[in-house]
Amino acid sequence: MKGVRKWPGPFYPICMNIKVTRTSVASTTLFDASEATALALMRNHVRAIDNSDDDLLKVYLDAALDYMQSITNRLLGSHTVEVLVDYDELKSRIELVGINEIASPGMTAKYRKANGTYSADILDSHNSDYISDLEYLIIDDIYPAYIYFDNLLDKVGEKDTEFSKGYVKLEMTAGTALASLPSQYKQAALLLVGHYYNMREAEAIGGITMELKEGVQRLMSSARLY
Repeated sequence: MKGVRKWPGPFYPICMNIKVTRTSVASTTLFDASEATALALMRNHVRAIDNSDDDLLKVYLDAALDYMQSITNRLLGSHTVEVLVDYDELKSRIELVGINEIASPGMTAKYRKANGTYSADILDSHNSDYISDLEYLIIDDIYPAYIYFDNLLDKVGEKDTEFSKGYVKLEMTAGTALASLPSQYKQAALLLVGHYYNMREAEAIGGITMELKEGVQRLMSSARLY
């Protein structure tokens, strides 16, 4: 977190240009165990007779995490995040809905030059485009995270630029470590994996599906992480 001399007014734009990609960390780390142990746990849960469906179980676990992530609107597990900030959005705090626990250090910031290409990282003192007196603030100990640049436009802004969209590109790593999630999340993931394993049609209508979704939501809400 870096300090700034001033704090913006009550207008908080929500940045909509956010691209999120899950890293290569195995989803089985959710169970805070080796992959073999996690797969054995899932096999036991779905009553699989051997390990022939292990790859399928990993696919279902990925899908379960995606579903749980959509419920909480938070990143579960490590993700790379790319945020494109428009020129006008830089005048106020930028609300990063769905982004939590930004890794620090590690954020990079680049702006569009007059030729339309991005600069080097302006936060890295080893780069030619480094701005030594740039003032910015990252608040990620609340949800959603906020980012505010105090004087970026004063340093590099082109008032008549034709590249007002996606003027600044931020890249960072964010998300809650899977192994640190409470046991309710692990149980919810097992419920979903079991459902996907036994209900392989694209759509299943009926009370079982509704009860499953409600059960998953109750488990996750009891942890009070969202």
